[in-house]
Amino acid sequence: MWIDAVETARQVRDGELSAANAVEQAIGRAKAVNPRINAVVESTFDQARDQARSQQPNAGPLAGVPILLKDLFCPVQGDPAYQGNRTLRALDHRYPTTGSVARRLADAGTISIGRSHSPELGCGQAPAAAETDAYGPARNPWDTDRSPLGSSGGASAAVAAGIVPVAHASDGGGSIRIPASANGLVGLKPTRGRISSAPAGELWAGGVIDGVVSRTVRDTAAFLDVLAGPEAGDPHLAPPFAGSWLDALAETPPPMRIAVCSALPYAEIAPECVEAVDGAAAVLESLGHGVEVGHPEAMDRLDYMYDYIRVIRVSLAAEMAELVKVLGRDWSADDVEEGTWINYQRGRKVSGPDYVASRDRLHAFTRAMVSWWGSADEGGSGFDLLLTPTLGTPPPPVGHLVAGADERELTRRLAEVTPFMPQFNVTGQPAISVPLHQSDDGLPIGVQLVAAPGREDLLLQISAQLEKATPWIDRTPPVFAA
Repeated sequence: MWIDAVETARQVRDGELSAANAVEQAIGRAKAVNPRINAVVESTFDQARDQARSQQPNAGPLAGVPILLKDLFCPVQGDPAYQGNRTLRALDHRYPTTGSVARRLADAGTISIGRSHSPELGCGQAPAAAETDAYGPARNPWDTDRSPLGSSGGASAAVAAGIVPVAHASDGGGSIRIPASANGLVGLKPTRGRISSAPAGELWAGGVIDGVVSRTVRDTAAFLDVLAGPEAGDPHLAPPFAGSWLDALAETPPPMRIAVCSALPYAEIAPECVEAVDGAAAVLESLGHGVEVGHPEAMDRLDYMYDYIRVIRVSLAAEMAELVKVLGRDWSADDVEEGTWINYQRGRKVSGPDYVASRDRLHAFTRAMVSWWGSADEGGSGFDLLLTPTLGTPPPPVGHLVAGADERELTRRLAEVTPFMPQFNVTGQPAISVPLHQSDDGLPIGVQLVAAPGREDLLLQISAQLEKATPWIDRTPPVFAA
């Protein structure tokens, strides 16, 4: 039977299951279902077996738990560093150092069995689709003609299909929450600065943060416990939290005032996604929370997105310039996907003053947004949480975001799928997607909850309430290797 990461770690700790057995089972599940979903793009099976055989049962709070690391933003010295790019793959580029996220995961006792599918260099033809020239498309285990979306699409497909209980993920424009919704998972984007990206600097001007995708709220909380914490020199520090997020799940949250927003002036939301929010609102009311229509006025603006795209393009250009040392020459259009090349060229043309102006406008947008969560005495709305659809549509077909249309049309399609996502990367607020709903044809539909900076505890507690009231753990996709 499938068990989650917390239970896996308990069984290893109590001697009911060996780390070697847990890892071997995960490898077997990967071999069984990955050919159908293409979620794991580079395997480290032999390395994982060696680690598991030598690991002690008390090696950490998550000892023996098999995981996947994303093929992006998570360096481990000696691991493949292809980042979905065919040229780096042909050169067999490897990471020269280990980052803090991978180090903390290893110190907690988890064992990686490979790298999960993600877009080329975080951009590619579409940053929200795990479909690359290097590996082809990842596929959704609920319907293999559908996309698992991205950028943590491979991670989410692998967890949904039962390969591993939890997988590393990262979120720069919704990329934990987007595929969590599309694959029926829990996906928490933590507060900016909660999880360090050391030794790297700010990723996308602080818009990117690491995390995980999982099938249970307690797994997400347990992994936040081991990943959270600053490293020396971090540019951002999250508000401190005393204690354990996993332990906090035992506490019932106080009655909260929750605003509901299922419409934006510039977006058309699919009926299934509105239904998901309506259903979530009803459950929250039944749990004793106050629910009413509302949202920050700043959410009605879309101009922030032009500045954030500029930041992303400049960040990509800087990363690719650094990788010139690996190539031994400058990049050419033949080395990358068309979308990556367009963004690279545009990023190189942004002037320093224009970049700083974009940063300043994003800071102003952040202040306008975050102040809404303040108390009425402080000029805020008095709301504790915001409830929205996670996505604007159900999971689209494979190829919908990457092929068969010009750049303008592909951009429109991306915006149609993700109208409630990038705002909260810009603001750095914690947000979580939980799998409360399904469409008439059985596709997962998530809802998003957003809190004030530093309040992951509220999001996890209320998500645990929802998980208990409307359990989803027994829902499994057609492609599932229990």
